[in-house]
Amino acid sequence: MDFHQLIVFVVIILLVISLYKEWINPALSFFGAVIVLLLSGVLSPDEALKGLANQQVAIIFLLMLITAGVRSIFGGEFFLKLFSDTLSPKKFMLRMMVSVSTLSAFLNNTPIVAFMIPYVKDWADRNNHPSSKFLIPLSFATITGGMVTVIGTSTNLILLGLINEYNQPGLLYSDFVYLGIIVTIFTWTYFYFFGYKLLPSNTSGIESVKSHIKEYIVETIVFSGSPLIGKSVTDAGLRNLKDLFLVEIIRGDRLISPVAPNEILKENDYLFFSGNTQSIFKLINDDNGLKIPKEDRMESRGQFNFTEAVIPANSDLIGMRIKDSDFRKRYNASIIALHRNGRRVSGKVGEMTLSGGDFLLLLTGENPRSTIQERNLFLISKSLKVAKSKPWWLNTIGLLSFVVLILGITGLVQLFTACLLILLTLVFGKVLNLTEIRRQLDLNLLLVLVCSLAIGVALVKSGAADSIANLILTYVQSWGVIPVIATLFIATTLLTALITNAAAVSIMFPIAMSLSQMTGVQATPFFIAIAFAASGDFITPIGYQTNLMVYGPGGYSFKDFFKVGFPLTLVYMVTCIAFIAWYYQI
Repeated sequence: MDFHQLIVFVVIILLVISLYKEWINPALSFFGAVIVLLLSGVLSPDEALKGLANQQVAIIFLLMLITAGVRSIFGGEFFLKLFSDTLSPKKFMLRMMVSVSTLSAFLNNTPIVAFMIPYVKDWADRNNHPSSKFLIPLSFATITGGMVTVIGTSTNLILLGLINEYNQPGLLYSDFVYLGIIVTIFTWTYFYFFGYKLLPSNTSGIESVKSHIKEYIVETIVFSGSPLIGKSVTDAGLRNLKDLFLVEIIRGDRLISPVAPNEILKENDYLFFSGNTQSIFKLINDDNGLKIPKEDRMESRGQFNFTEAVIPANSDLIGMRIKDSDFRKRYNASIIALHRNGRRVSGKVGEMTLSGGDFLLLLTGENPRSTIQERNLFLISKSLKVAKSKPWWLNTIGLLSFVVLILGITGLVQLFTACLLILLTLVFGKVLNLTEIRRQLDLNLLLVLVCSLAIGVALVKSGAADSIANLILTYVQSWGVIPVIATLFIATTLLTALITNAAAVSIMFPIAMSLSQMTGVQATPFFIAIAFAASGDFITPIGYQTNLMVYGPGGYSFKDFFKVGFPLTLVYMVTCIAFIAWYYQI
């Protein structure tokens, strides 16, 4: 092993650990890895920036914009009609899975899950069923549905970009569609007959807060003659309290949330604090102008606008302390509690550092959704409003978008050209505007994708990929090609369970390419193996963005994902490997 190979191995190991431990923002982890590879001479600047000129990276972002446009055209009317209250829980789950799997074959699956979570939770709440029975199936259905086409998941598009980069034999839509349909149907069948029983029945986060509201919020009143009357929140010393956070003021029939630092306090204002509620007694004992009301009316007021939210994988908020994120100003909301790994995180809210998958309980203002950028924070407890009427031609644009996408998937039109045509149509049809386009663009994701491709280049250039391939062949080749592909599949599955699917496919692609060359077998079955393995994370919440999105809202733990996902993973792996061996006759 030479110096450059050693550097590559060390960088990748540290990257995996950093992503798993969430030491810093994932995008910064990837960026730091590439900087080390540049400084050590493993990569040249041109090689590090190759991903910026990769057509498939551009297609990923075009598809994100198209998904946003199509979603705004069809809105929620379809789902409100589809999810009838007369359905049994298992029939609702099956109908939901079939719907989102179909959509995920043509649209980016991450925004589909973001859009669907409120509808699934609303149906579950209306019909007195725990939403935890449906959110993991929602995520898994979008994952497998996305494997039906080359555009359903970013994993497939990144793989196509790598294939073009190294002039390898291209993949056809038929390489994905048959196996994708098989594993999707298996997923539906698994949950309907077996997996549903393994899913936990967890209480809704908001309902848990409402039933234990005094553990989260303390009510005080600015009494007559209080020295606080006429002072601003800052001047009253209520802005930077230790272990406490002023989240809301109720003044008569008016609700003030979040509370601005220059808000003037008035007599008989009701002030609500969250955080370490025991500290409120010290605040009151200091005789600073607040009292506990004689009549406790907090539970009967009904004026708390609770909202649930989740931190997605590429959020700018990851690694930030809450008090450094300017959260109230950015999102017109105050954090009441933070849950991680299915448990409430104790301590002062402002001092907590945010992580991907964190589940937040918020008190929000009148219209928090208008201030939210979905790439940084997903609101999940309220369905989007259904438009009362739309111009007839909007649905036509939506249907034409699907038709052009199919032309791009099947190769009748270049995929990049098809996506560009659809985007232009959505812009000229005033479905999307520049503000919405800017809101949907995710620079963190761009950095992750570009750096992932650069790490793949480093593996090839340094010879590290060949070394790993040689190691696999030393122990497995004597058993035949199928065990080699199975080993590659298992290794990719384990890797994607720890890091993102984009990183997993970028790291494993050079190894798959080397294995193909060393065994003399066509490269396509190796590439299909890593594509399906990199997307098939069913055993952890952190390997795939959609798993992370349902992790907090469902109140799940790592154990829940493993319990439900491990049997499915075994079936998925056996099915994929058997199909690859049969379809490609190896």
